[in-house]
Amino acid sequence: MRHDPGCEHERLRALVGRWKIEGWTSEAPPVTASWIEALDTYEWLPGGHALLHRVDAHVGDQRVEGAEIIGYDPTRRTYITQYFGSDGPGAYEASLGNEYGALVWTMRNETERFIGMFSDDGNTIVGHRELLDDDSGWRPRMDVTLTKET
Repeated sequence: MRHDPGCEHERLRALVGRWKIEGWTSEAPPVTASWIEALDTYEWLPGGHALLHRVDAHVGDQRVEGAEIIGYDPTRRTYITQYFGSDGPGAYEASLGNEYGALVWTMRNETERFIGMFSDDGNTIVGHRELLDDDSGWRPRMDVTLTKET
């Protein structure tokens, strides 16, 4: 039985392509801030139901490589992601929709959250990631800018 992708899957098209990422991790003494530089690609998996997100990054002196599957779960009515990389695994619930007058990509799990706001032309995403600390407060983890390569 064939299942055709719906509008939720089509919305993922905004992520498809190759993105140059630059930014900084947040300083959290005794750890100093680190420069982030990455090339990430998002491509459709067969059938157009999900994306394959490949990560090739440098965070300070550390190289990070990984892959993530992003798809829409109609039962939960949310996007879900599953990541495996040299920096460990991660799973998130996500949303992609219009908020604050712009297209916004958000991801969240029990200990991390990310919000990225697309530019009007869709070629730039300005993002901010936070981690939950031991006192149940959110603290900045990194600020990044993603620029779509053409």
